[in-house]
Amino acid sequence: MEAIIRSINHIARLATLYREQELKKYGLGAMHHTYLLNICRNPGISQEALAKLIFVNKSNVARQLAILEEKGFVIRQTSPNDRRQLSVYPTETTLALIPTIQEMLQSWNAQVMTDFSDAEQKQLLAQLAVVKEKSQQLLENEVAE
Repeated sequence: MEAIIRSINHIARLATLYREQELKKYGLGAMHHTYLLNICRNPGISQEALAKLIFVNKSNVARQLAILEEKGFVIRQTSPNDRRQLSVYPTETTLALIPTIQEMLQSWNAQVMTDFSDAEQKQLLAQLAVVKEKSQQLLENEVAE
């Protein structure tokens, strides 16, 4: 089992380096795409909900959102429903950049999967989805105990 985790970590690190290289020209870090894509899918999302959605602790989300806000990619506003929460919205800059980010991610996927048939790609993704689901269940069970 250790080999699976090692391989997944290695792939994730290589993907991070690729994103870092590609996103640097826009003033973004390797993980900022995750924030921006999810904020665009959920405009007005709270920082807490975003943290749960992307599996990052709340303090890291607040720190990264401050960076993104400073660079003009997001706007944080006090939630009209709960004054203690901040709602996060994409800016026009982000909305214009989303197709470029999606294209970059699709390009990475296409390049790393080029030696797999369509059927093999679907099978691999299905198997990884099972591993992800089991991993999530394991974590949730550990937290509940």
